[in-house]
Amino acid sequence: MYYEGPIYRPPMNNIASIDLGSHTARLLIAGVGKDSEMFEPLMRKRSYVYLAGDFDPVLKRISPEASARAVTVLKDFSRIIEDWRVKRVVAVATGVVREAVNRDEFLAEVFLKSGLRVKAISGEREAFLTGKGALGALGINEPPFLVFDLGGGTTEFLCQREKGGEEGIAAKSVSLGAMVLTKAFLKSDPPLEREMNALSEHIDQTLNRKCPYFPENEPVIGTGGTVAALCAMHNDILLNEIVPERINGLKLTLFQIESCLEKMRHLTIAQRIERGLESGRSQVMVAGAAVVARLLRHLNASELTVSMSDLLEGALMDFLEGEQHG
Repeated sequence: MYYEGPIYRPPMNNIASIDLGSHTARLLIAGVGKDSEMFEPLMRKRSYVYLAGDFDPVLKRISPEASARAVTVLKDFSRIIEDWRVKRVVAVATGVVREAVNRDEFLAEVFLKSGLRVKAISGEREAFLTGKGALGALGINEPPFLVFDLGGGTTEFLCQREKGGEEGIAAKSVSLGAMVLTKAFLKSDPPLEREMNALSEHIDQTLNRKCPYFPENEPVIGTGGTVAALCAMHNDILLNEIVPERINGLKLTLFQIESCLEKMRHLTIAQRIERGLESGRSQVMVAGAAVVARLLRHLNASELTVSMSDLLEGALMDFLEGEQHG
């Protein structure tokens, strides 16, 4: 007999992951069935914290204003987590937080005022977890692959050239972030030609010194807010439709990325917002797109595969695997 009522689902425990980054803070709540390593995303939230916006690269201190912004966002996350009756939270801090000389005091204040215990992780650990989330979502089980995650303060790389290769998996973090680069190079609105040239030269020099070598024509996977926004712009995807289920696995060519960059660099921030970009994203989009374009040129790659699944998913996967084998 055909039953038209609600579909039965086994009881699920809710877990959550948080990424407190240089530019944004993100929350993922997922349901997990008993004795399972699989999870089902239930809700996502992202808020701009702008930690890198007033982060002094010399003093390396998170300002009181930035700390207050982060606390406000994480208190909101804490309320959502309580509403969803989450059993376990895996919360990590990345980007400028791990560099800050007052990191411990900042994270202590976050815990005191939000009840969320956030752990700062290394760039290499961030690269590993991000790659884990992206590769898992795309169903990629074997090398070669290069996954990059462009954030507000840094870009993380996870790459493996060949199965069983002597060098194995390489994970590293490079100081190329959309917010940090915007603050350092793009003073005008819209950016001046000389500012764009200086930015491109800095990106190229940094990639030549620090980016892992990767063979031409091998799969490149891109994650992060800039990549997701570029994908949405090219495919006319609305803001409320920018979710992993919609964009994971889509392709972006170098030509498409550079075309978007060329249009955006001549627009003011207000004009970018008028064309559908979020306010927080519009401020850093030009620098972020420049990094993606210069990176593909550095790798001699003609395209990338988009993944919106990243550190949030990778952190949950890692936690569940530990639960299963612990």
